[in-house]
Amino acid sequence: MKKRVYLLAGLGIILIGADLRLPITILPPILPQLHTILGLPTSVSGWLTTIPVLMFALVSPAIGKWGVRAGNPQVLFYSLLLLTVGVAIRVITNPILLFVGMILIGIGLSGGNVLLPSIIQEYFPKQSALLTGIYPAMMTLFSGIGTATVVPILKATNFSTTMMVFAVLTVLTLIVWGSAFKQLPQTNHQLESEEEAEGDFSVKNYRVTWLITLFFGIQSLLAYSLMTWMPKYWIDHGFVATTSGVLATFFQIFGNPMAIVTPMIAKRKPGMIGMALFSAIAVSVATFGMLFPTHSFFLNALWSALSGMGTASAFTLSIVFFQQKTVRFEQTAELSGTAQSAGYLSAAIGPIASGYLINQFHSWDMIFAIYLILSISLGFLGFGIIFSKKIGAES
Repeated sequence: MKKRVYLLAGLGIILIGADLRLPITILPPILPQLHTILGLPTSVSGWLTTIPVLMFALVSPAIGKWGVRAGNPQVLFYSLLLLTVGVAIRVITNPILLFVGMILIGIGLSGGNVLLPSIIQEYFPKQSALLTGIYPAMMTLFSGIGTATVVPILKATNFSTTMMVFAVLTVLTLIVWGSAFKQLPQTNHQLESEEEAEGDFSVKNYRVTWLITLFFGIQSLLAYSLMTWMPKYWIDHGFVATTSGVLATFFQIFGNPMAIVTPMIAKRKPGMIGMALFSAIAVSVATFGMLFPTHSFFLNALWSALSGMGTASAFTLSIVFFQQKTVRFEQTAELSGTAQSAGYLSAAIGPIASGYLINQFHSWDMIFAIYLILSISLGFLGFGIIFSKKIGAES
């Protein structure tokens, strides 16, 4: 019985990973069609993908604290309920309900973002590296599948049917996790140390928290900004839109394996050092290379692949830091919420600020120089995190 419950919970974690970006990433390819279907101006429809990321930033700290008090599996279930309501509302072809749905989707997805690292640490300590690698890989894989298939499905059917097709995964995820979480062993959430019992404990009191927050924020900014602007960079430098799209796929294709292997390599300090260096070097080489435009398909594919590998590795390494730099899983949830709040705010602001600078200076040099500096800083931050004490270790 116990083994079956853990298998079901493990499947639930994998499905949640698959659904963590899909409800958002299916919208950008059909934004032009939404102008016709719903009458949304292009400037307004662009907010559809920004709203969930802003929700990540706003509610992540609250979800981390709620998970500590009420139990991570329970809070994750309520988050999935909100996510399911959000994707269900989107089925109705109405612009106001579409925006309401995206707000609920953003809040619902925040539960998975914040709580999965802590749940894996709590219930699957021996399989931590494996699951910590699989669920981000599933996130990237299904995000790519959604991006590739949403336009053909919309052309063959209509908006409501398209939203229903992609809602199936969310409903399945809710059913699987709903069947598993009530059967998981209940954890005693009574705080153990005197400092915690007096209410004085907070991960925000630790230097390593802010190093991890900076690391997560910078990797988020780089990942979202590069994904947003690299296709335009290639078009501006002589590639047709189709080739630009092909080059952009290398970002996802080569990033996916790194999401899987990073936690396995970073189980111990030498592996963490290696992955921190790899993340910083890979993105630094790519952004430095893009400072010198070339019409070589091979070189631009290399820059895209290195960017994808470096940012995917940095993202997964952030999750490893959440787990490795805390003593208790409650601290993992709170640290995850704190870091992801700032991180996703950076993810929302980064592409907008990048677009402003590109338009203001009519040059790609400044933006890629900034990306290069940020990429190098990932290495220094990674070292600072790795050689810092764990949160709560003195307890």
